[in-house]
Amino acid sequence: MAMLAILMPVMIGIAAFAINVVYMEMARTELQISLDVAARAAGRTLAVTEDESQASNAAENMLALNPYANQVLTPDETNIEFGFTTRYSDLHRYTFYPGSTPNAVKVEANGTNQVPMLFPSMGVNLQFRPIRAAICTQVNLDVALVIDRSTSMARDADEDQIVDDWENGDSAPGSSRWIDAVHAVDKFLHAMEESTHDERIALTTYASTPATDVELTDDYESIDDAMDDHSDSFGGGGSAIGDGIIDAVEALNHSSYARPWATRVLIVLSDGTQNTGVDAVEAAEQAAADNVMVYAISFTDDADQAMMQDVAAVAAGKHYHADDREQLKQVFEDIAHGFPTLITF
Repeated sequence: MAMLAILMPVMIGIAAFAINVVYMEMARTELQISLDVAARAAGRTLAVTEDESQASNAAENMLALNPYANQVLTPDETNIEFGFTTRYSDLHRYTFYPGSTPNAVKVEANGTNQVPMLFPSMGVNLQFRPIRAAICTQVNLDVALVIDRSTSMARDADEDQIVDDWENGDSAPGSSRWIDAVHAVDKFLHAMEESTHDERIALTTYASTPATDVELTDDYESIDDAMDDHSDSFGGGGSAIGDGIIDAVEALNHSSYARPWATRVLIVLSDGTQNTGVDAVEAAEQAAADNVMVYAISFTDDADQAMMQDVAAVAAGKHYHADDREQLKQVFEDIAHGFPTLITF
């Protein structure tokens, strides 16, 4: 009995210590979750608005909505830092460099936040200061554009007929769907130039057969030039959507240009239905098996929207529809601002 009386306080002390340790780890985990959510919100806001002030506000709002250990991390207890994050191979972790042109947001508990222990130690109420951080990065991107150059692309967006006296090999009519696509691609390239993503872009076009006009590059002018070349002499032909997808995936895998650590994205545009070549949905499934995300754009009422929805669905992407030039330009801009972000720390 005497031994029990001696050991009881010791056992209670050990139990209190163990509970405090578990509570500390739980608080750190909850804090990490709160920081991850805040960094993700800030990263998405930065990607869409390119405004650091709005991104900071988004982070603070998420911290307020996601308490940890029954308390909220206040702005005074938080460091929000913008910088550049990259990695140099698929074997390296992402490295954060403060300042520069930002493509990442770091949200960090600065150590001034105090959390009381559940049980006192030796009669003293103790506190601890969990320090955690999260970094959200606009990831490196390898992007393949897959653009329809079938004969129907020589029509106006709202017309079933091609301009009178136009023949294959003539320059594309100024009001044609192809020229609409040229303007939309130019809008996309401009958005990419202004973004903080580190991206390379390839261009594949398809009619009866596909062709990769430009391999992955950061020289976007070469893509504009290739589109203009097709505008000057528009050949037309069938619509081999699936073959275009397969050709673009090969461009994303090209050992001389592709980056193994980059996120790979394919954007395919069609104004009609497939009438030759590999099935488009099967091609998208092959792309998905190769870890390529596919965005599918159906253009005009002639497009097979149901098929393009399936193309996007099987490859973890998203389907968009546009009826005219302005809508198509907006779709490409929305895609440019909607590329994925990643928690990298």
